[in-house]
Parts: sequence; C-alpha cells; structure tokens
Amino acid sequence: MEIIKFELLKISDIIIISALIVIFLIQLIYLIRYFRLARHKDIVGSENPSQVTIITSVRNEEEHIRQIVEKFNEQQFENYQILVINYCSEDNTGGILSYLAESNPRLKVTSLSQETRFSEKQAINIGLKGASSPWIILLPSSTGQLTPDWLTGMCNLISPETDILIGYTNVERGKGFRNLICRLERFQQFMISGAWTLAGSPFVFNESNVLFKKTMYFETSGFRHKLNRNFANLELIFNENMRNGKVAVSTDPNLAIREHVDDDRGDHIRLLKKGVQVRQSLTPSKKIGLFLDDLTRIIFPAIVATAIILHPEYWITFSVLPFVYLILLAIMIKMLMNRLNERKIFLSSFVYILIKPILNWWFFWSVYIIHRRSRWN
Repeated sequence: MEIIKFELLKISDIIIISALIVIFLIQLIYLIRYFRLARHKDIVGSENPSQVTIITSVRNEEEHIRQIVEKFNEQQFENYQILVINYCSEDNTGGILSYLAESNPRLKVTSLSQETRFSEKQAINIGLKGASSPWIILLPSSTGQLTPDWLTGMCNLISPETDILIGYTNVERGKGFRNLICRLERFQQFMISGAWTLAGSPFVFNESNVLFKKTMYFETSGFRHKLNRNFANLELIFNENMRNGKVAVSTDPNLAIREHVDDDRGDHIRLLKKGVQVRQSLTPSKKIGLFLDDLTRIIFPAIVATAIILHPEYWITFSVLPFVYLILLAIMIKMLMNRLNERKIFLSSFVYILIKPILNWWFFWSVYIIHRRSRWN
C-alpha cells in the first residue's frame, strides 16, 4: 500500500480525499448504532402490565377463523383479552365469531360493515375503543404460531417508565423472490428503527407486535389529520408520541412474530411506500439523520471510484476504507441475524442494505405524488 504524497496533490484532489474520509467516518457512526442493536439484550422490567388486549382484524376468514382465534387463545398470560374486528366480511365470519365468543370469555367481537378509503384506520379505532385493557398489542390474522409464553415475555420487559415495547416482525420463510424481498425489507426496517430507538431517537416502521399504552392513541385524538396517509396507520401515532427513555426494544427471537403472507406482487411495493411515508412523518432531526445515512451510503462508492480514477497509483490505499466498511457491515448483519434467528438471507441482506437508499429515493417521489393527489381530491 503506497502512502499518499499530499504535497504533490492538487487542492481538488485533497478535497476528494477529505470527503472520502468524512463520509467513511459518518458511515462508521451509523454502523456503531447498528452494532449496538446487534449486541442488545432484553432487560426485564419491574412493573408488568396487569391486563393486555390483543387486537386483530379478519376479513372473509370463514374457513380459518377458528384456527385464528385458537392461535391467540393459547397464551399462558393470565389476564388478557382477544378483540377480533370483523372487517367488512361477506361470508359467515361474523356468525362463527359470535358463536365462539359465547363459550370464550376472553374473546370479544366487533365489526366494521362499510368499506371506505379509511377502513383500516376505522377498524383500528373501533378496536381501541372496544378494548378494556390499558395495554394493547396489534397482531395481523396472518400471524404464525406463537409460543405460549410470548405475551408473558413481552409484558416482562415493561418497566414503570415504559410506554411502548417494540418487538421484531417478519414474514415466514417461503419460496420465491417476492417472499425473499419482503423478508429483506422487514429485516432492514427493524435494523434501522431498533438502532435509532436505542440511540435515543425512537420510531417504528411496523405497527405489529408493538405493546403500547392505549392512552398514547386517545391523548392525541387518534387518526385525526392523518386519514389521508394511505399506507401507514398506528406507526404515525407511535412516532408522534414516543419519547426517549420510554421505549424498549426486544431482539428476543422467542418474542418475534412471523406472518404467513401469500405470494402477492404488491407486498414489497406497499412496504416501501409505507416506509417512505413513515419517514416523511418523522421530526426534522430524524429525517435529516436518515437522509444523511442514505446520502453517504450512495456517495461513498462514487467518491472511492473518483479518487482511484484520478490517482490509480494509490488504488490500494483508497480501497482500504470501503473494504473496512464492508467487512464491518457484514459482521454487523451476521450478528443481528443470529440474534433474531434469521436464516438464509445474509448475502441478500448485505446487498439489499447497500442498494436500499436508491429505492428509498425512488419511492419517495411515488408517495409524494400520491399524497399531493390525495390533498387535491
């Protein structure tokens, strides 16, 4: 490796090399945050919730509604309620739910009969109003099998200062590229939000598997002024009300949930648009921080390539910083995957995280256009 002779360089060359070093240091700071999440261990709280309501919504699930209710009814936690929202079903889902509720004191059923542009938010609002517990957790009906001590484990992480606990959510491993890309996006979203939360700037990309105080919703008038956000729901409420020191993060794989999702071409697109919309709703400091992470990740290889083209005699020296960065990134991803018990997505996640900033910027314009049209209408 040849030592750079700065006295022989032009001012423009020095500026490029300085920019390369600064960008590397910025990315190193973000990597330290992600390493903190990868090494994070759950801390048992001292004041556990006495009662929790699990809210889920179902639609046209006549054939599977018994299994859905049974899946949520097998928790060892003593005092919890299952509130099922019958979401505009056109089959006999509502009748079966009413029958099951007669013999299950934990089960409560409510319904939304008319579909509108804001049906998802209306269903959540109905569920929260009908919940009798001070603590709430939303789970999709597509949630896979839960361990019997899942809810107990979540509640054990609540302390007197905690308002919200963020658990890991992903989709079940399946076949096909679309399943893979959804798993990568969910993993990357949790990596970012979990790291930022532990660093004192909490926010979430996903409303599922988040245990929170019901007052967080009603003290801010719920979805008022947020109905035109087409993709994000409770994430908007959480991110508006979360405060540093009052948010906990769980990386325990036993407390994670896996959703069984059909091979839908639009799932990944919706995840991306939702992620962009969530980012748009954050405070300016968080927006700037996330933008800087994306920007420096995109510029880094371009600056390295520029430096090598201008001074090919120093190519080994210029390649050291990106090499170190890639090695550290790979180690961090592997550590976090081991912690979350993710399998078979290491290499694809490594590549996805590197190209994700480009996808973020592309879909930013898509969501921006949708938002503008919604305001116009």
